[in-house]
Parts: sequence; structure tokens; C-alpha cells
Amino acid sequence: MAKLYLEKLKCVTTEGWSGFDEPRLVVQDRGTVWNGTVLGDRMYTVKYDCDFTGRIAVSLWEDDGPDEDDKLGKHWITDTPGERSLRFKANGAEYRLLYAVE
Repeated sequence: MAKLYLEKLKCVTTEGWSGFDEPRLVVQDRGTVWNGTVLGDRMYTVKYDCDFTGRIAVSLWEDDGPDEDDKLGKHWITDTPGERSLRFKANGAEYRLLYAVE
């Protein structure tokens, strides 16, 4: 069994025309584990951890309205130990999620 640590979310650019987004991180079988209102070019602390076996999916959504372009991406994290980052880029937005697996 591995342990996943979601550590920080960096908003490189926002999707919203207003200059801020309302992203939420969703972890497979655990639902929303972090959400907030963010500005571009800022780093935010996530501080979420969970146990998993094999691989686990992490998705990023933008909660600006109920439309199909709200999904900014989905990645699978494997149980290989180490510190890494994921890049979510869609609809003009770009985010980086820093995480670790033990």
C-alpha cells in the first residue's frame, strides 16, 4: 500500500475572464478533497493525504458553471515513490499540482 500526499496547487493562469478561478481537486473514490478561489501566478496549500494501491486518479475542475469545459484534466498517479508534479492545462487555464508518494 502506498500513501499519496497532495501538497500544493500552483495556478499559473486562470480560466476565468475575471482573473480568478474556483478550482476543485477530486480524488478517485474520495470526492472533492480541496477547493477554493484562486488568482493567477499564485501557490496554494492543499494538505491532503490518503492510502491507495496500484494507481489513483486525480482530476481538476473549474466550478464556474455547469458546462463541459469545466474539466481541466485527469491524471493517474502510480504507487512509485517520489516527489512529482502534474500539469493541468485546458480552456486557457494552467495549473501544477505538487505531490509525493511514499
